[in-house]
Amino acid sequence: MSEASMNQGWMGRGYLPATDLTHVPGPPDRNMLDLARVTFVQGAMPPPVTREAVVAIGNFDGVHRGHADLIAHARREATSRGIECVVLTFDPHPAHVLRPHEPTPLVSTPIERAAWMHALGVDHVLVWPFDADVQSQTPEQFVQAITRFVHPRAIIHGPGFAVGRGRAGTSAVLAEVGRTHGFEMIEVVPVTAPSGDTTHGSPLISSSAIRRLVETGSIADASTYLGRLPTYLGTVRHGNKMGRTIGFPTANVHPDGPRATPLDGVYAAWVERNPLSSTAVFHAGAISIGDRPTFNGTIRLVEAFLPGFDGDLYDQELRLHFVARLRGQVRFESIDALVTQMNADVATCLHLLGEPAKQP
Repeated sequence: MSEASMNQGWMGRGYLPATDLTHVPGPPDRNMLDLARVTFVQGAMPPPVTREAVVAIGNFDGVHRGHADLIAHARREATSRGIECVVLTFDPHPAHVLRPHEPTPLVSTPIERAAWMHALGVDHVLVWPFDADVQSQTPEQFVQAITRFVHPRAIIHGPGFAVGRGRAGTSAVLAEVGRTHGFEMIEVVPVTAPSGDTTHGSPLISSSAIRRLVETGSIADASTYLGRLPTYLGTVRHGNKMGRTIGFPTANVHPDGPRATPLDGVYAAWVERNPLSSTAVFHAGAISIGDRPTFNGTIRLVEAFLPGFDGDLYDQELRLHFVARLRGQVRFESIDALVTQMNADVATCLHLLGEPAKQP
């Protein structure tokens, strides 16, 4: 696939943000995970057949526009050398190991990252375990560990890159190690936000900036930074079925680990069943995030309502693709007032998503 066609897919249907509440994208393009092109590295596992490759290394949380630019550099470098393009991404996120009592809410899961990387033309993804052993490695030990799985001829990275004990493995230090192992270090400059926007603390597109945007409900801005709609992947768990009693059966979506969650309120979203597979199906959805103040709730929930859907979703994975925030969380004076507003919210969601009206 050509780079132009891949960029079209990356920024094509479903990957442009809603700028207001009158025009939004259609369902996202199906984004599939190819597990044959992913290696989840474990300590004692036998390494696969090693290959020569240009290797991009980083956390890549969200695989945003800046990451896409770095990966494009890696692809071009790999193509010019006639070798593969490999990405090494860490899991768990280093912050979860370095600051376990303050876990960083992530924009994406490892499997989402791998699928997006495949869409960008990456040949193989190494999901590298970040633990105390990796944290304490010398630069030489880190490189030796990598070469069990891939022979890097160039390592592509962003600014401030460093690995190992005391972050001693800087780009300059690894370049010295690379002279022995036959690779060079290439730094890629970060991508700036549209028009140099500094509204959210930095003119640079970064995972931390996107986390702030998602958590403040700034879905349009987060979409612009990501190059696609922000997502939320989780498993449907049993709740108290309160929604069912008022005509709105909802799916309680629980993430696997700390996840950047939009500000409390009601959102229009595409709900993906069988996510990241060839059988993925998209439904228009209304998403409620909050603690159900009308029912004196105390637990924050992410609930998805799929108008017109009649099926069992328990223990299934759903991926929510947030399109727009409709309103904030409200405590209603009565259940009837809540139901009236929910009907209006669903109608607004269906209108925004271009779906015909459906009765709950």
